[in-house]
Amino acid sequence: MHDIEAQAQQNYQNNMKFFKEYNELVHNRLLALETLFNNGQLSPKYDLIYENDYFDVVELETGAKLYNTNSINFSKEITNNINLKKNDQSFRSKRKVNFDDVMLEKLKNANAYTTFASTAELYDLYYKNIDDKMHMNQIDKFIFLGVGLGLHLPQIINTFDIEIVLIVEDNLELFRLSLFTIDYKETLRGTTSYFSIGDTQMEFRARFNGFYTGAFFKNQYLKFHLFSSAHEAKIQEIQSILIGRPEATYAHNRILEKSKKVLDRIQEEYKFLDLRKQSDSFFSDKPWLVVGAGPSLYQNADWVQRNQDKFIIIAAFTALPTLKRIGVSPDIAVQVDENVYTTHEMIEKLEDLSFLDETLLFFSASVSPELFPLFKKENIYLHEDRTKYKLAKSTLTVSSVGDTIYALSLIYNTSEVYLLGIDLALGDDGKSHSPDHFKSRTIETQGKNVKNEEEDFHLADTVIPVKGNFRETVNSTPLFALSIPVINQFTKRYKSSNQVVYNLSDGCYFEGTIPLLIQDANLGKELHKTRLKNDIKEYFDALSQSQLEQKEKDGLRCREAQLNDYYDYLEKFNNTSHTNPTLFLSSFISLTTKMMHHECPFEMRDLISIYYLNTASYIDDFFNF
Repeated sequence: MHDIEAQAQQNYQNNMKFFKEYNELVHNRLLALETLFNNGQLSPKYDLIYENDYFDVVELETGAKLYNTNSINFSKEITNNINLKKNDQSFRSKRKVNFDDVMLEKLKNANAYTTFASTAELYDLYYKNIDDKMHMNQIDKFIFLGVGLGLHLPQIINTFDIEIVLIVEDNLELFRLSLFTIDYKETLRGTTSYFSIGDTQMEFRARFNGFYTGAFFKNQYLKFHLFSSAHEAKIQEIQSILIGRPEATYAHNRILEKSKKVLDRIQEEYKFLDLRKQSDSFFSDKPWLVVGAGPSLYQNADWVQRNQDKFIIIAAFTALPTLKRIGVSPDIAVQVDENVYTTHEMIEKLEDLSFLDETLLFFSASVSPELFPLFKKENIYLHEDRTKYKLAKSTLTVSSVGDTIYALSLIYNTSEVYLLGIDLALGDDGKSHSPDHFKSRTIETQGKNVKNEEEDFHLADTVIPVKGNFRETVNSTPLFALSIPVINQFTKRYKSSNQVVYNLSDGCYFEGTIPLLIQDANLGKELHKTRLKNDIKEYFDALSQSQLEQKEKDGLRCREAQLNDYYDYLEKFNNTSHTNPTLFLSSFISLTTKMMHHECPFEMRDLISIYYLNTASYIDDFFNF
């Protein structure tokens, strides 16, 4: 027994040394926990025991055991239950897309701006030959959801010769005990390994995305093992991440179309607003009310009406029906939605737009062209999203209009920011937006059962719990949840120490903001709105440009050279002999690497990256059977 204890202690020290060299974050978390135990500041909840020639974990308070059986045999059973079947214990990272013969022929002849025009033939070939029920030739990437004592990790990795692993364990104390029982350095030798140990939800998303983008061509089916029900929620979380990935929500053809629209606006000499963090104090004494179209706006519309002159009101276009109904004209209105059809619906819903005559308009340069003739050109300010023709000056990458209006309030140094209607959550009645919203709908708040198939999990109508602003949790959707990390990132990037953000909405919680019940808001005196609007316009005009600078023109020449390089890469690839799948895949990976890492850092590189993130795994998996 003494030898077993000595070996376990030595194993722990070796593992701590490994993590210090390989993953300092995990090491520091383990070291901090160990320090708390040693100082008596924290009492362990679990203990490692050795009996009947195997290790187990006992919960000190209840005496319950983690394995309650021979952990060695149990781990062998786990390994024996892992198989090569594509649709068993796996995440399919891409939604299945089918085309009938008529649609396929139409897409083959469509222009490059058309969704699926440059991918339909690839998807069609794949799904005509590959079936979910087929078996893989090998497992390249694997996710361990829960570790236990980790005894099954080396067995699975060695048995299936896995190259890339993600190890997830929410309970830091339990993970610490696995350091006594397995040799992580030896277990992970020859692999690329990612760890999510005791992470927050946002940290887990970042860790998973790192695992996902590493060797992304191996992502078609991501096999996993769920150690216990404690990590079941991670299945739904991963499904949410997969369908919310940038390349899944924003196709490459949209960047191409966006580029054309941006160039059209530049040619027409519209003003592009400087969106770099400002250092002046123009807005320091002028609180902003940031208004989205969430249910909280409708519930508190009367409060907005009574206090409209105490703020600079910046509102999402989707909130305009409610503001118009209560007689409030926002000082700044923002629109980023590029969809022509929904833009037309929204304009029809608003009907008379005269209440916006003195409102300043802030648009993404790629919004529907229908909007521009409806307003005075001198009142319109533009920004780029995912394009960089104005370099970094006017670029703001967002996922929704709520992100945009929030970012603006921070960029221009507003000392007090009040958020209302930026719920990113469903109302108690399941409403997705204010009832005035032209696409408000009710979503069944009873969430779906957790499933392995990604096709049963949808961005807009699956209900997921997230941390609430006033409540412990609120019901959200994967589509809404996409904006939460964006807003949190804007807070970290733009919020100054002298800025305070109050969240008045009964929706999601945002980092760096202060939950404030609307009745407790202590508002200042009224502002002189007429004079102030003129001052804001002069301020924005001074920060705007309507023509390209020389270095921006140089960027156009860089793009031209990049296209010529891409043609050369593709010609070389097409002329290379590929006599077997191994040679073909090696050549293909070389091609994608060169294109995705081209030195010209503009739209085409992003477009190509999205294209390959959406297609390369089909090509790799085509040969993996």
